[in-house]
Amino acid sequence: MIKAVINVPAPRHQVYAVLTEYDKYEAWLPGCKEAKITAKNGSSTDAEITISSMKTMTMALRFEADGSQGLTFRLLRSSDLKGYSGSYRLMDAADGNGTVVITEMELDAGAMVPKFMVDRMAKKSIDDTGAALREYLKKLPPSAAPPSTVGAAPAAQPAAVKRKRARRILRVTKTGEGIKIWYMGREVNMKD
Repeated sequence: MIKAVINVPAPRHQVYAVLTEYDKYEAWLPGCKEAKITAKNGSSTDAEITISSMKTMTMALRFEADGSQGLTFRLLRSSDLKGYSGSYRLMDAADGNGTVVITEMELDAGAMVPKFMVDRMAKKSIDDTGAALREYLKKLPPSAAPPSTVGAAPAAQPAAVKRKRARRILRVTKTGEGIKIWYMGREVNMKD
């Protein structure tokens, strides 16, 4: 399994929205020539994606979305690949600026291609996809938080000395407009 971690300068809900717009992958996914949704059932979506790299190949994939936490995918059928699966896990960046995307991928091209070469191609694919996602999100206009989200993690306080911060579960801050309460990732504003 190949893994990579990238930081994206966009809020988690926006990254999640881009990753789950499967029929719009050709706008940002490197080598994607066509992407179309073939079936949808709740959080499960089947899509057919045509990728042009050294060779043009079409894959039928099943995506399973997990709220704004991420998504998994697996190969349903392809004439070129024996297996392809992976996941995108999304977390708010520790400094409150952007999203951390943890990507995992497993690729099986069959017995004709050596494993080290497949792993190298998979690593390059993950790196290129991460860079393309980052650049695509930079070009999008900033979006407001979705209505179901109460708030985001608070911005990190500047520190004179770098030190490891304890995991925070509650923060109460008095502001000019009232009191801001942050509890385990949720923020509530209260008037005085």
